[in-house]
Amino acid sequence: MARAVSRLLPFLLWRPPRPLLLRRRPLNPSPQPLTTRAKALASFSSLVLPGDERSPPSSPSRRAPPSYGGGGSPGTIAAVVTALGGGPAAVGIVRLSGADAVAVVARVFRPARKDPAPWNPRSHFVEYGVALDGDGSVIDEVLVVPMLAPRSYTREDVVELQCHGNDLCLRRVLRACLEAGARLADPGEFTLRAFLNGRLDLAQAENVSRLISAKSVAAADSALAGIQGGFSTLVKSLRSRCIELITEIEARLDFEDEMPPLDPMMLLSKINSMRQEVQDALDTAKYDKLLLSGLQIAIIGRPNVGKSSLLNAWSKLAE
Repeated sequence: MARAVSRLLPFLLWRPPRPLLLRRRPLNPSPQPLTTRAKALASFSSLVLPGDERSPPSSPSRRAPPSYGGGGSPGTIAAVVTALGGGPAAVGIVRLSGADAVAVVARVFRPARKDPAPWNPRSHFVEYGVALDGDGSVIDEVLVVPMLAPRSYTREDVVELQCHGNDLCLRRVLRACLEAGARLADPGEFTLRAFLNGRLDLAQAENVSRLISAKSVAAADSALAGIQGGFSTLVKSLRSRCIELITEIEARLDFEDEMPPLDPMMLLSKINSMRQEVQDALDTAKYDKLLLSGLQIAIIGRPNVGKSSLLNAWSKLAE
């Protein structure tokens, strides 16, 4: 016990060093032998406290790449974005998105022109050609539409291959893209990337799904308004006005003698106006929910009182 205490005694005399000692090397190194206390201080390579203004400048922080979830890597994804299994159609689309989308398509697509030069895409310009498999065999005639970042749905390089709408053709072109270096996209991953890259906010991304599944004109119009940012614009406006009111109130609390008094009636008027807008948004949300889920209506009545005629009249109005 006594031996352990004797070993700790030199450290019990330690005091916080002066600012000049907060360096990796002392300013005036002494040629004399170091004492036990000095050896203890010298064992620290740096005595910089966390958050100290004397700390060496750190390298600039880089924004972490977005996590894409699901299948994992933030590589180039590919998927058929038109409906499969619904019977033959005139046109179907295979979409790719990612940093290597152009490179992947360049391995699959061959322009139909006499010039043997390699494909050099121009953003938002359509080019006709053929799609090739891994053996170089032609598997379909396609139109290629490159949409280079950031002018695309995901704000990444996006390339669409417009093929014949037969499921077999679409699957063959998709397989060729996967063999050329892309990976199969997870469900909804294109919209997820648009959200993570700031192309859409959460409300707009949710309305994309609502528009796809809309079963009436009113539901489609409501979802389209959400995609165009109607609800997001309202929320941003309300937030901005709330911050403005809080600033007005806090400024008068801090500088009461230097600013004119706040008009309570004006303040209440602005608050009531915002409350009404919030209530209107809630009412609209309830209406939108009905549009999405629909209504189940039973027409009940005695025989031959016009139930079928009423249903037929409603059907004609819907048409």
